[in-house]
Amino acid sequence: MHEIGKAEKRPRFTKSQVTTTAAPRRAVLGDVTNRISIKKSSVSSMGSTNSSMSAAGALAKKKYLVNKRSINNVNVSSRSIRPLSATTPAVNTLSSLGFLEKPKPVVHVPLPTPKESHDIDSVDKHDPTMCWQYAEDITKYHLETEKARKPSSSYMSRQSDINSKMRAILVDWLVDVHCKYGLQAQTLHIAVHLIDRHLERNLTVRRQRLQLVGVAALFIASKYEEIYPPEAEDFVKITDNAYTREEVFKMESELLASVGYRVTFPTGFQFMTRFLKASRTTDDRVEHFAHYIVDRSLQEYKLIKYMPSTIAASAVHIARTQMRDLPAWSSTLEYHSSYKERSLEVCIEDLKEMLWNAQNGVGKMSKLTAVRRKFSKERFMSVSSHPLVLDNSP
Repeated sequence: MHEIGKAEKRPRFTKSQVTTTAAPRRAVLGDVTNRISIKKSSVSSMGSTNSSMSAAGALAKKKYLVNKRSINNVNVSSRSIRPLSATTPAVNTLSSLGFLEKPKPVVHVPLPTPKESHDIDSVDKHDPTMCWQYAEDITKYHLETEKARKPSSSYMSRQSDINSKMRAILVDWLVDVHCKYGLQAQTLHIAVHLIDRHLERNLTVRRQRLQLVGVAALFIASKYEEIYPPEAEDFVKITDNAYTREEVFKMESELLASVGYRVTFPTGFQFMTRFLKASRTTDDRVEHFAHYIVDRSLQEYKLIKYMPSTIAASAVHIARTQMRDLPAWSSTLEYHSSYKERSLEVCIEDLKEMLWNAQNGVGKMSKLTAVRRKFSKERFMSVSSHPLVLDNSP
């Protein structure tokens, strides 16, 4: 009765009693728990290692700073650098053995001289009108075809009613007509060439019709070369109505038939332009004087025996000599003209004689002054009025 109402006391277990009743541990795999078991001895060894590494790093940094300061304080100029002495192996020569050596001959090897460039067309590569890729081939073709297109140098002796003086008078008059209409230089040379080719094939031309031949030739050349050629009525008026318009057209047809309708052929003016470019001259007087010589040669029947290229090359030579643009000939000129300077001597002498007679009013052509008057104008720098210099001496 005394114990009724009191709480029931549960038995208490001690710690040793609880642990003894737990499940046995697995000895093979060790403690299977999430806790990392680290021994105290290993932790203490790791702490000592880290402290030794930090001490070693501080010591190395201190040595590096000391070395850096010592390097900066070094005076480089105070140090003396001794070059290493070159050691050459001992070689026994004839002189060291008591014999005399023969002197070696001195051979002078000439240095190669730079080859002169003959290219004169690449400077025009940006100009499509110059056809710079084909210019040299065109000139070679003209040099070959001029032989077949050249008129005979003896046709005048077979003419029945005209002579060389009448031809010179006609050409002199055509020069004035050519200047009056302001035609191209090539037009005059084509016209004179057409006249010679027609007279070569028609040996019975009357002297009263010779002027008509000249007018028709200039009419054809103008239509072939000019952009705005003169009309047929203009040529009728320039002859003071000596011929009718129908007669001009009829002679034009006859002349074209006699030359086989071939109006394209190389002229002295074309060759002169090419050779002046090959000379690389920068003096405009050289160009005008060469032009003067080439135009003046059209009046001389005796100069038909020369090729147009020969007259052009000789004219460039004389013009360079006249204007002291020396040397008068070069390897580039020889390359593009195919003429050596010595091969031009005969033609040069004939042209010099022609110029001397024209300047001094000597000979049968002394009164024919159209070309001389043309090149005495300021437009051509009055080259025909310059005193002649007929030698190459400076």
